[in-house]
Amino acid sequence: MQYKSVKPAEQQGFTLIEVMVVVVIIAILASIAFPSYQNYVLRSGRTDARDALLNISQQLERHYTLNNSYATYNSAPATSPAGFYSITLTKGATTYTITAEPASGSRQTKDSCKSFTINQAGVKTSTPAGCW
Repeated sequence: MQYKSVKPAEQQGFTLIEVMVVVVIIAILASIAFPSYQNYVLRSGRTDARDALLNISQQLERHYTLNNSYATYNSAPATSPAGFYSITLTKGATTYTITAEPASGSRQTKDSCKSFTINQAGVKTSTPAGCW
């Protein structure tokens, strides 16, 4: 009896090795991209502090032009608009200092920039320097 040679069916699909190579490549790309994304999210959260400080500073200046004193201003919020930062206002008759620090439990506590400050002269400082 003679057997006819049967052509092997053409390969369909992927081998396990090919799938594992793709998984490894995706894992490497994700390990690079995810920390960069987290850093970007933290940097974008800093705008919440800067916006809050500049807004309060403008309100204080308007108050000063009407009352010739910062001391009687009482409308400073305790947190920034998005709630990422706690706001502290120290004021006198002719001076003020507004400070924003990451609110307890907010994602900004993981940020390298820990505080932002502005005063009546418009001097902006941050810890560490260069975050404004």
